[in-house]
Amino acid sequence: MRVPWLLRVVERLQLDEIVEVFHAPVRGFFTRHPRIRRALDGTWLGHPLHAALVSVPIGAFTTGLVLDVATLLGCTWAARGADLAFLFGLVALVPSVLTGITDFGYIEGKARRVTFVHALSAAASTMLLVGSVILRAMGLRGAGIAVSLLGFLILGVGAWLGGELSYHYGAGVGRISEDRRE
Repeated sequence: MRVPWLLRVVERLQLDEIVEVFHAPVRGFFTRHPRIRRALDGTWLGHPLHAALVSVPIGAFTTGLVLDVATLLGCTWAARGADLAFLFGLVALVPSVLTGITDFGYIEGKARRVTFVHALSAAASTMLLVGSVILRAMGLRGAGIAVSLLGFLILGVGAWLGGELSYHYGAGVGRISEDRRE
């Protein structure tokens, strides 16, 4: 199977020491608190929870972006909808982040590097999207739209890496059924 160039770059990044600084405490916490781990990883659902939840904020941000385009094309009613969509997306990120951190505790090998870059892109896009909401609230809609577009593009890179974690590395695949054997 041909590995996309971006994935090859991420796999070669010398991040293991930095990644371990974050991975060890996460894994340790969830080892000491298996009930919390099972609540957040989707064991009770029979499906990885992060994969199920992450589409909600991405859908909200996509809706916000479409409504921003409508605003730029003259639909004044769309501006408020875009603002609300971005706010809703940021609120919906909270459970997605918590479940993603839980999944990070399971990841091993090269996939941990990819997971770390996936998380960094999610964090960067979140900061930009928060900035966009603040700019919009200050009446700087044009700047808010530009910042949200950049945040959405970075979110796209992070989402692509998340897909690679599942499809290329098998991250989260089969984990739930293994937990049921405990």
